[in-house]
Amino acid sequence: RSVPYLFLLPSFGALALFSFIPFLQGLYFSLTKYPLLGSPEFIGLGNFTRLFSDPLFTASLRNTLVYMVATVAFRVIIGLLLAVALNGKIRGRTLFRAIFYLPVIAPLVTVAVIWRIIFDTYSGVLNAGLDVFGIAPVPWLTSTTWAMPAIIIMSVWKTFGWNIVIFLAGLQSIPGTLQEAAAIDGASKTQIFFRITLPLLRPTILLAVVLSTINASQVFDQVYVMTRGGPGYSTMTLGQMVYTAGFEMHEMGYASAVALVLQIITLILPLSHFKPLGKELRY
Repeated sequence: RSVPYLFLLPSFGALALFSFIPFLQGLYFSLTKYPLLGSPEFIGLGNFTRLFSDPLFTASLRNTLVYMVATVAFRVIIGLLLAVALNGKIRGRTLFRAIFYLPVIAPLVTVAVIWRIIFDTYSGVLNAGLDVFGIAPVPWLTSTTWAMPAIIIMSVWKTFGWNIVIFLAGLQSIPGTLQEAAAIDGASKTQIFFRITLPLLRPTILLAVVLSTINASQVFDQVYVMTRGGPGYSTMTLGQMVYTAGFEMHEMGYASAVALVLQIITLILPLSHFKPLGKELRY
């Protein structure tokens, strides 16, 4: 009976070294005043008391939740619609699948730099295209109104190809006989999609939503590269706040408290999707 545990031991050791032990260290540091180049000093819940009265934390939490809701919704909806289209018998569908997946494998920092150039107010390609239609240049990355939508657009473009792969796998697992039988009975394509395809995709949708939520909660690279949390604090997220507090302000204890809150959010939000999406199908 010990043999399976011996096989699990290397993976468990890696998880302990790179996940469990750092988590416990972060939990301890969140209860201390810890300048980066000094020694930690235990202060109890002082960091959390400061945290929930800090307007920067409130703004970062709000921005993170807005980013998560928007990106998850668009990633899932766009990914599902394109997967349904690419699952049909269309010419060049293999090429289209590859094209849509290319942004996923591109380095995130490189993509963020390219999109920062695209969003440039004066020399960006996007504003040049708007000028053709007589639309005034939009200050995408320098306006508190447009900075967060710009980051959301970039993030959705970068990641929706992953959802296409997930949904294609789910669509191809649905027996074609069910859809054929419905068509013979006179059901339209719209009725087949909403009455048969979509209910049978519920486990796949749950998987896509959970993975997208976890990914969105950890947003940092694109914010750091494109706006550094600005203008003002309009794009400051919890991930950016952790970096700013820990490595720019040298307050590692306070940064650990923010990181702990972010971990709790990353755990709770995906679990909240199981109630509406994780029910067993009923026929």
